[in-house]
Amino acid sequence: MKRLAFLCAGLGTPAIADVSTCDMSGTPVSFEIDHAQFSPPLIKGEPPRRQVTTVQMGDAQFPAEPILMGDVRGFWAEGFAGANVMLVMQTDGAATYTDTRAGQRLDGMCEVLK
Repeated sequence: MKRLAFLCAGLGTPAIADVSTCDMSGTPVSFEIDHAQFSPPLIKGEPPRRQVTTVQMGDAQFPAEPILMGDVRGFWAEGFAGANVMLVMQTDGAATYTDTRAGQRLDGMCEVLK
């Protein structure tokens, strides 16, 4: 019963999310990382949580899997026709975006708003 009360109490709390905004060679990019998606399971045997964010890149919007490794963050996604796209932002805000299908690489700077 205590476990159920704990779970229910957490439902009303706001998510801990960071919004990252980037300028990638003149293209605006923004995405959000919800830290709760990276938390360990509450109950043994609980299935892994789905980690997803929505990326806004210029006029395009697409779902992606967020990356959070210490202070390094970003996202990766499967694109059209088997393409893979990835953005990795370092702790100083320097970021690189790559698109394997288009052979595209964009460098830029990002800022994390908490």
